[in-house]
Amino acid sequence: MDVLTESAARRFDIFDVPDGYIDDPYPWLRGLREGDPIHANADGSVLLTRYRDVRAVWRDPTASVAKDEMFRERFGEGPLLAHHTTGMLFRDPPDHDRLREIVNPFFTRSNIAGFQAFLEATVDQLLDNMAESGTFDLVTDFAEHIPASMITRILGVPPEDAPLLRQLGLQVLFPLNPRVPDEIIEAGHAAAGKFVDYITERLAEVRRRGVDGTPSSVLEAVVAAESDGAAITPDESVHMCLLVFNGGHETTTNLIAVGTHGLLQHPTEFARLAEIDDRAVNVAVEEIVRYVSPLQLQGRRTTAPIELPSGSLPAGTEVVLCQASANRDEQEFAEPERLDLSRKPNGHLAFGFGVHTCLGNQLARLEARVVLPRLARRLPDLKLAGAPVFNPNVRFRGLSSLPVRIGDAA
Repeated sequence: MDVLTESAARRFDIFDVPDGYIDDPYPWLRGLREGDPIHANADGSVLLTRYRDVRAVWRDPTASVAKDEMFRERFGEGPLLAHHTTGMLFRDPPDHDRLREIVNPFFTRSNIAGFQAFLEATVDQLLDNMAESGTFDLVTDFAEHIPASMITRILGVPPEDAPLLRQLGLQVLFPLNPRVPDEIIEAGHAAAGKFVDYITERLAEVRRRGVDGTPSSVLEAVVAAESDGAAITPDESVHMCLLVFNGGHETTTNLIAVGTHGLLQHPTEFARLAEIDDRAVNVAVEEIVRYVSPLQLQGRRTTAPIELPSGSLPAGTEVVLCQASANRDEQEFAEPERLDLSRKPNGHLAFGFGVHTCLGNQLARLEARVVLPRLARRLPDLKLAGAPVFNPNVRFRGLSSLPVRIGDAA
């Protein structure tokens, strides 16, 4: 489809998306931007799709991320509810700021740069393996290994535990999607419980040995903060570690995989990525992040009326912010459906905006800067070898499979 009619746009339901939306949501989102930018969802919430409206809500300090009542109704009591109401992702200031300050030092650009040599070696080894095989799945054989290997080191857990933690993490995250069935909620509770048990054991090990000097991992940082006044409670420590792992693996896996898919659909840009210098790579990465928008939706609740460029939101409105649509807004980006690695300026909203800007944005940028140009230089004749399989997930845009081949490999 090219674009929604006005009537079709008004019938659109983000909680029950139409066939084809998962593979390509952008025609529907374009129709909403043009014809129904403050769209009434079936549950009484509203969906915002225009760049300036999304940014305006993020900038407004009266817009709240707390969802305790909504999550209690959706999840029921249990480990899943405890995680999503204790972690800083759904906490407003001052609690959000108190918690974020503890882990911020691990995600500064200067600290993240210290992992570049390890990242390069990891990527080179994976590329060696792929070059030998000729055909492979870019998600399972490549993309999902890189962020997990990085975040385990930052968190301070054994790298060999990454596959287990990634599986548990996905089960914890998926219930954030609208209208998930009861069995998904139950699996989320079970996974959250196992993840909490795992982190609790790792924290106990750190407490037994103590933290000398400057913490070298997130585990050590939260333990040190527990004993430094009341900066963080033991429960908050557990859920901070769980949040850091989840935030550090899934969206970046999706950025690498969906970004590669986009590049292979724009072969001139893929070839260009292999040739540009470091400064141009930085510009290219921002465009790939805009184009992919691995986190597609976020939520806020208005605690006071908010005036938007497209209209008004009364107090008490549940708001779904579609940053994926904002990043394709024709009023902000020329030819937004085109992947243009030289796009400047590029004020995309893929990492959010304001106090809740993505904690790991510098980590994601480093991984993309290292991974994608290396892929283009090492495997310039990489091609799609089958249909991509997108995850049935409206919140996180990702792939479960991307078959590729090198040249004419069978």
